Amino acid sequence: MDLKLLSINEAADQARVTSRTMRRYIAENIGPRVTRVGGRVFIQEQHFRNWIRNGVSSQLPKETT
Repeated sequence: MDLKLLSINEAADQARVTSRTMRRYIAENIGPRVTRVGGRVFIQEQHFRNWIRNGVSSQLPKETT
């Protein structure tokens, strides 16, 4: 398996949010898991894809039945 790391800005672009919003998601533990390398923060692409697939935003309206 090839491990690809995304920067916060790359992940934000792919999620169509600002980098500030992505940083807030990560700080509030609603964002994808992060990996720290040499003092920098990265997101594993597979974790990011799973996070997107599982519905990411706490701003989505809650379903009522």
